Amino acid sequence: MIGMLFHRIGGVLTRYLVAFCVITTGLCVAEGVLGIWLLPDSRLPFSAYLVPPAFGLMTVLTGLVTESRKELSVREMLFRIGLQWLLIEGMVFGVNFAVGNRFTPMMAGIVAGEITCIFVFVYFVMWLNERRIAREFNRKLASLQALNE
Repeated sequence: MIGMLFHRIGGVLTRYLVAFCVITTGLCVAEGVLGIWLLPDSRLPFSAYLVPPAFGLMTVLTGLVTESRKELSVREMLFRIGLQWLLIEGMVFGVNFAVGNRFTPMMAGIVAGEITCIFVFVYFVMWLNERRIAREFNRKLASLQALNE
């Protein structure tokens, strides 16, 4: 019983750690590319290196919205994923507003698009990882079933 609990917690923690790494990488790349494109003369202090991990952590925490003890229908899961996306958008714009950053309408659209692209990319990478794990599990299960026949 306790072993199953640790296995479940370990799986959840691993999933969140992978999501954190993918989000932080996506944010670094997106900020670099958009920064060069939109603000080519800007130079950032070293404290700017802490922004992607901080946003990555806050974004991973919004993933708790999708957790459930019972199996969710497709509609319920899509609703929770949409809610997570809205929370992330609100968080990013809210934090930027709180620290005094103001966006022009064009920049706001670009940032919203960037957030959406990273969001979709993270879910795609997570899907690829879970698909790989499922294939490995099915392969091992088939080999065990072949041994019992």
